[in-house]
This record gives sequence, structure tokens and C-alpha cells, in this order.
Amino acid sequence: MLQMKGISKSFFGVEVLHNVDFSVDKGEIMGLCGENGAGKSTLMKILSGVHTLDAGEVGFKGAGIRRGATPLEMQRVGVSMIHQELNLLNELYVAQNIFLCREPRGGMGLINRNRMNEEAARVLEKLGEKIDPRRKVRD
Repeated sequence: MLQMKGISKSFFGVEVLHNVDFSVDKGEIMGLCGENGAGKSTLMKILSGVHTLDAGEVGFKGAGIRRGATPLEMQRVGVSMIHQELNLLNELYVAQNIFLCREPRGGMGLINRNRMNEEAARVLEKLGEKIDPRRKVRD
């Protein structure tokens, strides 16, 4: 399902990843563990398009991903990252925070707020949370 082969990355001449391979099969749940500074976040940021790799290749669902793909391009093919330092936008609604930068759109390209609220409600219900997706996060 996902293949990362020969991934290398340096920042300001300091190599932080050297020839790393990482793969996940369909239906597999994978944990990536290591000490601080081991390169876990850098590898995932390369996968999600936040950082560009220096060497290697990434494939997803059998197709190669072009070097330099942006986070939005990666989201469009089905790859996104939930960052460990999650920040919420208190002035936005719960549903808006859940779908930030990937809001469902209607036929004219406008955000479909009803669909967004319905989908957010389903997600929250699955998680066992009784939160109204139409409430502001600050509340």
C-alpha cells in the first residue's frame, strides 16, 4: 500500500535520514518508534509532503509520488498527517477544525457546511464524544 525506499534527507549539511526504507501493507497498522532525534517526524513529513526528500522514492497504492509533492497534493491521493503538536482554532467551529483545509464542497466549489457538520457528527459519535460540531471550539 505504501512504500518509501532509500529515503535520505539533510538539513544544512547534517544528514538526518540515510537510505531509510519503510512500508505498510493494506490493512496493516504500523507504529514508528525511536528516540528523540531519530528522524521519525522527518520521515512522516516527507511522506505527507511537508519536507522534500533528497534521495529515494515514495509510492502509494502502486503509483509513484512525484518528488516535491505538496501536502495538498498528498491529501488528494489519500495521504495526510496528524501532527503531534495539534493546535485548534478556537474561533472556528468544531467541524471546521476537523475538516480544516479539506472541507467538503458542493457543485459550485462552495463549502458544503451541512455535509461538513453531518460528517463531523458521525466522526465524533464513532469516538464516543457528545460534542456538537456546530459549537465554537472555545466553548
